[in-house]
Amino acid sequence: MGVIDEEYFYKEKTELSPEAQKDADLICDNLRMKFVKDWVLNKNLDTYKTDAERDWAYIVKREYRFAVLLRSFFDGMFIGNLVQLGLSWSLKRLVFSPLFVTWPAVYYWQIGKRFNQHNRRFFELLNVGTEFELGAERNRVLEECNRIARRGDF
Repeated sequence: MGVIDEEYFYKEKTELSPEAQKDADLICDNLRMKFVKDWVLNKNLDTYKTDAERDWAYIVKREYRFAVLLRSFFDGMFIGNLVQLGLSWSLKRLVFSPLFVTWPAVYYWQIGKRFNQHNRRFFELLNVGTEFELGAERNRVLEECNRIARRGDF
């Protein structure tokens, strides 16, 4: 399939300089992550009144579990095993302490990194419509992000 002119010549319309745009994007990322944490991850999903809100919140929570928590867990185990292997090989004896030191550090570091990487996808999955409480709050956060970044292409 070919590329149409609008896709080929697309430029984000913003009034901000690139440095200010990075700062605005960071603020918007934090707002989106706070919304997902407050309205989905730290909330009992049974408190939502409609099935649509409950279903999409469950999907986001499940995606968070697999895309963020499990991948961070296995990344931590992998790096911990590599450090353990390297230290065991250099000392010529089996040592387990590097695994128990590096695994939690890498795990918690990767959680923040992966959540920051996937926050926009989680936020977009919660687009359920303004007639629902979750969708109305999501759109309020979206308007705030658009105001901060001075663009309307979120």
